[in-house]
Amino acid sequence: MINEVRNNVMFILNKDNRGYITPMEFNTYARQAQLDIFQKYMYDYSNAIIKQNARYHGDGYSNISKRISEIIDTFSEYQTMNYNSTTGTLQLPVNYYYIEKIIYNNSIEVDRADHSKILNLLNSNLTAPTASYPSYIVTSDQGAVTLYPNSLMNPISPPGIATNVQIRFIRYPQDPNWTYTTISNGEPIFDPTNAQYKDFEIPYDELPNVVSKILQYAGLSIRESEVVQDAKAEEIQTAQQTQ
Repeated sequence: MINEVRNNVMFILNKDNRGYITPMEFNTYARQAQLDIFQKYMYDYSNAIIKQNARYHGDGYSNISKRISEIIDTFSEYQTMNYNSTTGTLQLPVNYYYIEKIIYNNSIEVDRADHSKILNLLNSNLTAPTASYPSYIVTSDQGAVTLYPNSLMNPISPPGIATNVQIRFIRYPQDPNWTYTTISNGEPIFDPTNAQYKDFEIPYDELPNVVSKILQYAGLSIRESEVVQDAKAEEIQTAQQTQ
């Protein structure tokens, strides 16, 4: 998909002599375009749920929330958390976007508590977290969580030791990277065999949207319908050249 996106972008830019973007610039714009679309999924999913509850959406092919949920699920991962003995916290994955759930001892789901309420929970005989009903808070820097009661983590050494606490989370998409080889006095040539190559992780049907966003970042405002038309023109031109 990434090479097709770049071909469309370059075709549209070159068609009216609107300029040129380097592979490095393209990769930068591609990364931001994918992030924009990824984050919009969360907003669209929330709206779709509201509309579904209000019976604006139906089942089957009209179930928009299910479609978006399936896309988001492709970014869901599960891993064991590491303990930082210096801060006394459990480290969140560096690529996490949203915590789905934290699980203790493979069986107990840990409740999330707000910073403003955790002291009340800890000081209450009725609501204080226990091994059977643990709680956690996200640290102020968003890079770790604190588990209550603290004795549940109970690692000895060294720092970074894996614990019996796991996290299910939505990760950020990996940065797309259009890799290439260069030829003498010529354009860069796409090289998908390069170890640094990485395609987009969003669905193929987002291609017109990705192209449009990259063009906007490149300083060109263009409607999605124009992107589709120009993309089709580029495909026809490519097909004619290969005949």
